[in-house]
Amino acid sequence: MEVRSRTTKAQFALCLGLTINTTGQSFLLVVLPPLGRRLGFSDIQTGAILSISALLLMVSAPAWGYLSERMGRRPVLLAALAGAAIAAASFGMIVHFRLMGAFGAALAVGLFISFRAAQSLASSGIMPASQAYMADITAPTQRAGAMGVLGAAIGLGAILGAALAWQIAPINPAWAFAIISVLATAAFAGVYSWATEPARVARASPFDARLPLARIWPLLLITLVSISAYSILQQVTALRMQDALGFTVEESISRGGAALMATALAMIAVQACAIRLLRWEPMRLLAVGAVIAVSSMLICSLVDSYIEIFGSLVMLGIGLGLMLPGNLASLSLLTGPGAQGKAAGLNVVAQGAGQAIGPLAGAMLHRVSPQAPFVAATFLLTVACTVAIFTWRSAMQPPETLVPHGN
Repeated sequence: MEVRSRTTKAQFALCLGLTINTTGQSFLLVVLPPLGRRLGFSDIQTGAILSISALLLMVSAPAWGYLSERMGRRPVLLAALAGAAIAAASFGMIVHFRLMGAFGAALAVGLFISFRAAQSLASSGIMPASQAYMADITAPTQRAGAMGVLGAAIGLGAILGAALAWQIAPINPAWAFAIISVLATAAFAGVYSWATEPARVARASPFDARLPLARIWPLLLITLVSISAYSILQQVTALRMQDALGFTVEESISRGGAALMATALAMIAVQACAIRLLRWEPMRLLAVGAVIAVSSMLICSLVDSYIEIFGSLVMLGIGLGLMLPGNLASLSLLTGPGAQGKAAGLNVVAQGAGQAIGPLAGAMLHRVSPQAPFVAATFLLTVACTVAIFTWRSAMQPPETLVPHGN
């Protein structure tokens, strides 16, 4: 009973850290495009801030995955949350003093790039360490549900970030960043107090197992294209509200945040409830979710009213709620023990590449038309859907019977 209680506390601390880290990321992605215009940034500069930081995340993630195998999961988690708290406080001060006119737009851009880069280098360790930690403390039969819990924590963070963008950012964005910093500090304290190092990590050698790249590369590709598509949406949804539907800056932030919050809420509902009720194997979750996601994105690219955009994004949340945990669980199971941190680090590389591609591509495509980024996201999710279905069908095929050749 005592061991189970410690495990429950560790899972809670792990999910809290993921939730708060995602809150900060989601808030910045939703708010910065329209807020950047108020600060004097161009859309390309805003996209560059997000894309450059994502590239740094991509480069540093494998190192954090390796360190989580060698030094343990807990130190990596603590470093990530410390970085999140410091960066959020810094963003709040930059926004406050820039809106007061204390310095110019060029200096504000430089400061944002610097602190966002430092945040990315630190926080890139949270996902590989969390994914590996959860794999350490769950049995293979519980892996899909465990990854669903991680997905729900990330989805809750996306909701909180969108809620801050919806309710507080239009009034005082600096205070919203301050709230995120306080929450990240609380998450740091939770991990420090409750997340003891898993015994399995302490016994394992960092060189126990090699990565089975031949088996897991399709899942890494799915991560890349699906995160690219979702990052495009986070970059341009509020801008579409402003430029295609005629909303003001404040209205576009508010309604864009509400739509993305509803998307995340749908993801959480599916990850927390539907996955456990359905009890599908991870590959089936991945394939079915991908079909729903690409269908909803196609609808979103064609419609021309706020209600229709809102509804299609909720449908997208349902698809991603099935797809992303199925992909993570499949990746973990195909990797096997001994290399969980390394595989999770590569998965974050794919995520970082997607987060680097998405914002800049979204900003550039938005200059063509407000619908163009959504068409691109549909194409990317079509790729993910095709790979997911192919991978599922391959997994369902029985192994070939080996027959010795005659002389």
